[in-house]
Amino acid sequence: MADDLTPYCLRHTYATDLQSTGVPLNVAKDLLWHQSIAMTSQIYTHLSDEAFTNASLKVLSFATESRKKTQKKVVSIR
Repeated sequence: MADDLTPYCLRHTYATDLQSTGVPLNVAKDLLWHQSIAMTSQIYTHLSDEAFTNASLKVLSFATESRKKTQKKVVSIR
């Protein structure tokens, strides 16, 4: 085990894992016994590459679906 591994490090990992699995920030705050969402989001959670990729894919999917709906409305008006 690494010499610098502490329970404090595990809290950061836990917070980041909660975020990665989609646990709402206000729930993570309570699970970590923080007094503010700011502490949880600004200090304890870290953006993983996987979380960033998943969020990007959700945005692209939303944009694609919105574009399809707009195109259907335009076609049905004609």
